[in-house]
Amino acid sequence: MGLRAAYLAGALALLAGCDTAEKAVDDAARVTAKATVEKVLTAHLPQSLAQSQITPYSECILTHASGRELFRLSRAAITGVAPSTIGLVTDIIQRPATTTCIAKASTGLLAS
Repeated sequence: MGLRAAYLAGALALLAGCDTAEKAVDDAARVTAKATVEKVLTAHLPQSLAQSQITPYSECILTHASGRELFRLSRAAITGVAPSTIGLVTDIIQRPATTTCIAKASTGLLAS
């Protein structure tokens, strides 16, 4: 019984380490994806949009992107923004949950 418990504890420790490593990779991908999204927004949103509004918009986009989409956006931070990157950001913006998030973020910015 003692040996099984030791194996189980070791396996759980390894899994916890995997979760930590996976979170670190996800966090890094999110940071680089945010840079890509903000570059796209800065280049393609109206000039009347204040720079202070870009970050809340990008946060909404990242929140409503899938893991695969985050990695595509992250990769674009390295390879460069292509038309497909702009299309991906546009697709994510058009989702109802994203537009709701952006509307709430905009309302919050106007109130402050």
